[in-house]
Amino acid sequence: MGVGWHMKPGSPRAWMYSPNASPEPLPKVAWLHNMSSIFPISTDKDFTIGDANKEIDRERVTKWVGSHTIIGKKGESLGSIDEWLSNNSKTPMSERMMLIVPGELGNPYRLADIGITDLPIIPIRMDGICRTYTDVMDGREIQPGVHHITLARSKGWWEKTQLAFPDKNQARKMSEWINNGRGTNWLWQTLDEGIISIGNDLELESPSREMLEWDGEEEWVEKAAPPISGPIINLNDITVFLHTRQGIYNHRGRIARCVHYPQRAFHLELYRRGSATQWDAAINTK
Repeated sequence: MGVGWHMKPGSPRAWMYSPNASPEPLPKVAWLHNMSSIFPISTDKDFTIGDANKEIDRERVTKWVGSHTIIGKKGESLGSIDEWLSNNSKTPMSERMMLIVPGELGNPYRLADIGITDLPIIPIRMDGICRTYTDVMDGREIQPGVHHITLARSKGWWEKTQLAFPDKNQARKMSEWINNGRGTNWLWQTLDEGIISIGNDLELESPSREMLEWDGEEEWVEKAAPPISGPIINLNDITVFLHTRQGIYNHRGRIARCVHYPQRAFHLELYRRGSATQWDAAINTK
């Protein structure tokens, strides 16, 4: 989470978003927004939250994130996240949860659209887990609809995504939106596999399609993953919304990773053209 990153200025409602490309683009580094502006989050300290590959808990993560500096439009310091939340009468970091937001709930436009602001979000790395599309569609904004993003195991895989720190009210709003105000298709889940780590390698690239091996039943990455550059977060302290009514595209062990298939390409090239796997067979939860 370093200095020198530039986010397009202006309102989060003006963030580049189209259902055809959902949820991209997503910010690549730490950020926070109010209804008028998006602010990058940086730190002028060394990466001292913990040693690489050493496990840390929620208390330590939230304290570390709260010390980070919010950067104004002209590059000036707007104080720490802790100070920002206090000055704006928002829930302190110590009372917030950690939520993986791999899809639209990590998009500035969508968050502002559902009335969520002052939500710190940082980049994280996932190992052994990938982002993929649900095998169902949300037709609220476009027809035939949008495939929201869920998670699945992927042997040898690594990629970047985002970790949000919502309070209880923000988490409730997120749940209501992803469930379209009714039902419980998307439920809070705690992962029981994979590695979630905090790192400062903003240029980390996921494996290409050509790097995937396949034996007719399973797909994996043979090449060794880049070393994990930061501490690992205890999985018991992290939650994620997973679609628990149906599953994901999975044709003879091959799944559609979001890194390789943008929203529209997935829908046109793969959706309904292969078999599927139920959500609880795609990833283990506690």
